[in-house]
Amino acid sequence: MKTYAIVGNKYEGLYTKPWSEVKAYTQTKPAPKFKGFTTKAEAQTWFDSQVSAKNDTSRQYSTAYNGTFHASPNQYYIFTDGGSRNTGNTAGGHVKATDKAGWAIAIYHGSNLNEPVYTDSGADWGRTNNEMEMLALINALLQTAKVSTPVTIVSDSKYVLDTVTNWMYNWAANGWRKSSGEIANLKAWQQIYALIKPLAARLSFIWVKGHATSHGNITVDHLLNDAMDQLS
Repeated sequence: MKTYAIVGNKYEGLYTKPWSEVKAYTQTKPAPKFKGFTTKAEAQTWFDSQVSAKNDTSRQYSTAYNGTFHASPNQYYIFTDGGSRNTGNTAGGHVKATDKAGWAIAIYHGSNLNEPVYTDSGADWGRTNNEMEMLALINALLQTAKVSTPVTIVSDSKYVLDTVTNWMYNWAANGWRKSSGEIANLKAWQQIYALIKPLAARLSFIWVKGHATSHGNITVDHLLNDAMDQLS
């Protein structure tokens, strides 16, 4: 019989009951994480890692849908963004070598989220939107390593945030493999994983809706588009 692990609600724990009984424990609000395993040892390992992740701000992100959040006066906030101008391709088509792509970061200190203290950006040809989002994150992490205070990275990319707070840890634990096939952008994710490990104790993440009312998000969007415009 399988062992089921549940994390994130009042039924948190391990269960060896039939799924028909355990299923009811997973249908709550808030919705928990849960998974079935062939052995209790595997279930315990996964459960322990998920419980540990709940207490690690680098393994989770909060949501500021409209871009509004309380900024602490004692830390830095780094807004990141990436984009690609996919010209004329059909849905699901590949980026062309002649398509422009860009990334940008804007760093703010304390509760002043109107004037960045530092910005950086870059552009390239034939890169995907996800690659540019990751490159922005890499540059944000490199800047984070230069200070000793807490840093919050703010992004509008669910792809980046879901991976950086969850999926990549599972891939790393499985030897950088996943059951569904090849890991896209593997080398970049391995670099991000290595950069985050020494920063985790003072790192956190926020998701904001792209192109909404967040000054920082709008700023990095303008910066990356300016960088793409300068490509010739």
